[in-house]
Amino acid sequence: VDSYFAIRSLEVKKCGDYPRLCLNGKPYFFHGLLDQGYYPDGIFTPATPDCYEYDILAMKKLGFNMLRKHIKVEPEQFYYDCDRLGMVVFQDMINNGDYKFLRDTALPTVGFKRKNDKRMHKDAKTRKAFIEGMESTVRQLRNHPSICYWTIFNEGWGQFDGQSAYEMLKKIDSSRFIDTTSGWFFGANSDVLSHHVYFKPIKLKKCPKPIVVSEFGGYSYRPDGHIFNPDNTYGYGSYRAQSEFEDALVKLYETEVVPAVALGLCAAVYTQVSDVEDETNGLLSYDRKVTKVGADRMLKIADALYREIQK
Repeated sequence: VDSYFAIRSLEVKKCGDYPRLCLNGKPYFFHGLLDQGYYPDGIFTPATPDCYEYDILAMKKLGFNMLRKHIKVEPEQFYYDCDRLGMVVFQDMINNGDYKFLRDTALPTVGFKRKNDKRMHKDAKTRKAFIEGMESTVRQLRNHPSICYWTIFNEGWGQFDGQSAYEMLKKIDSSRFIDTTSGWFFGANSDVLSHHVYFKPIKLKKCPKPIVVSEFGGYSYRPDGHIFNPDNTYGYGSYRAQSEFEDALVKLYETEVVPAVALGLCAAVYTQVSDVEDETNGLLSYDRKVTKVGADRMLKIADALYREIQK
């Protein structure tokens, strides 16, 4: 029988003018991607366990050091691969409750963000199911050192009484960062201030907490012959040529993300690892046969981010 262990510390410390997410005592920039973990052959699971390693290494080759596992708990193989290959995981809890486009997407996107969530999703049965799911998720995954960050609620879907949820999760596991409300509907305690930024530039206001842009970008490019649904596509800005897509992505990082590090940005999560059926905004095609960006330019972005955080 073989096993393994890791030693690492996670803490929030003020460095200069801003609070920072620190790994092993030093400010660390979590340069990540949204990872929904869907596959054309098995939907929820890939054809073979090796596919997890393929995705992780493909993103490492582009300079990324973190994956935000989005509203999905994977088999243990995924987390084991992240442990041994050196990929940080930001792990979401599983949404429950209803979703309404106007309330949960349209109004928050234009600036309407409620501050009190105690009366949201009042159904006792779904609240109980969410809490039980959160507890079981943490107890199942807590021994994986690659997991450094828990996300409780995402964009208001199923969100309720974030303050109580934060306090409960902190009691179960105080060793990791907790993002209570990723996207909007702030108000509850949280270790970070977590924004989703689409359709507008990334502009930060000084905050007493570390700032995370937990979703942004999402540009769409559809490589010929590698599209799941030719009649439907979804993304935040569309590009017909690979070169145009790559240029826009590089410009986004160079003009908005890299400069934001000096203003307190501690982590950024680009949408996303791979295309997912109608969503064609991945850096990989859905079948994983096309990488839409060149490694040379992406590695330069990663280097720029790391140099900024070290300042």
